[in-house]
Amino acid sequence: MQVSILPNNDRQNAWLEILPPLPESNVLVDDLSFDHVVVGGGYGGLSAARRLAELLPDASIALVEADRIGNNAAGRCSGFIIDHAHNIRAKGFADDTENAKRGIELNRAGLDWLRAIVQEHNIDCDWRDEGKIHGAASEKGEAMLAGFAESLDAVDEDYTMLDAAELKRRFGTSFYTSGMLTPYSATCQPAALAIGLARTLPNNVTVFESSPVRSVDYGPPHVLRTSRGSVTSPSMILAANGFGEGFGFFTKSLIPLITWGSMTRVLTADEIERLGGLDNYAIIPAHPAGTTVRRIPEGRILIRNQYTYSANSEAMQGRDKITKVHRKSFENRYPMLKDVEFEYTWGGALSLSRNGAGVCGEVAPGVHATMAYQGTGMAKGAVSGRYLAELMVGEDPPLRQLLTSGTTPSRNFPDPFNRWGVTLNSRWRRAQAGVEE
Repeated sequence: MQVSILPNNDRQNAWLEILPPLPESNVLVDDLSFDHVVVGGGYGGLSAARRLAELLPDASIALVEADRIGNNAAGRCSGFIIDHAHNIRAKGFADDTENAKRGIELNRAGLDWLRAIVQEHNIDCDWRDEGKIHGAASEKGEAMLAGFAESLDAVDEDYTMLDAAELKRRFGTSFYTSGMLTPYSATCQPAALAIGLARTLPNNVTVFESSPVRSVDYGPPHVLRTSRGSVTSPSMILAANGFGEGFGFFTKSLIPLITWGSMTRVLTADEIERLGGLDNYAIIPAHPAGTTVRRIPEGRILIRNQYTYSANSEAMQGRDKITKVHRKSFENRYPMLKDVEFEYTWGGALSLSRNGAGVCGEVAPGVHATMAYQGTGMAKGAVSGRYLAELMVGEDPPLRQLLTSGTTPSRNFPDPFNRWGVTLNSRWRRAQAGVEE
């Protein structure tokens, strides 16, 4: 079959562009055979390849990535490796405390494993175990923080409430009125982490980049063809997430979204003094449709909000409109920096399922898949890839069933209804967010 959805990314991804230039790609140019082939160089694919190589040191494994690792979706996120709900809309905390605790345990398994890899291999990705701060800027946001605190109390999770004065000391801006520090999440430079994970894979893994798979003959053995070469293997792992539907699996069951970020140029010394605050912090919005903010030691500020529907996971359409929204969000938070321009604006693809179910298991003879992480792809992608590899060699990984919610992704409404639903939901949430956007 022909692969119907292929990545089409630009070079506006700030996380990659601010790193030193990459070496030339190792492009797939021959007809090769491997014991296992992994499609997709995100956190799920990188983790599956690593764990499979550890468990099967005599096996040959190919990892095939359509783009450069670091410029794919894995390198286009905000760099939060989270342990529990990314925002306040998660209702399960108070309603089902046992499942909530197990979900936190699952995310922390992915977080801990990534941390151990970073420490073992000295991966330079600005990994910081400093938690995340949920910031509110309105009465509505403060009410959501209070509700979230009740949910965290129900599952015995630690947090610290921060007042406006403390937030101004940290952030340099008076925009936020209250906040909540949850201490166990981590942050990193996501493109640097993805690149570091790829470069430190075991020796029995061969990584091919800039090699989009254009067609597949499903077997086994499976034959995956690119424009210049092919891989034949009896075992295939599909870790393409937002592009997984293009391989013929879960058709009309995944919701393809693009999430957007903008990053400023480097602040001048005068601008840094004008702003004040710490040189590094990570803010999650109190309202789920609000704005994520990161300030990084390089002297840049990230603004991230907005999501758009894209049937082909196209991460470039609508950039100008998105940039205007980001500009307003930035100036609301940093009025003292109105003359600071964005140097980059970019989108990244992800996929959701309507019923919240992910994918971690066998989907066809000799084909296993990991995808649909519901927007928490770093921790959950890592643990899903690891558990998938362990499942493939006959182990029964703990908590694996939580990755699929005990079911498979449900069918979507047909387009244009699916697209209309996502668009209307986005607009409604923006209206509800108000000043929090």
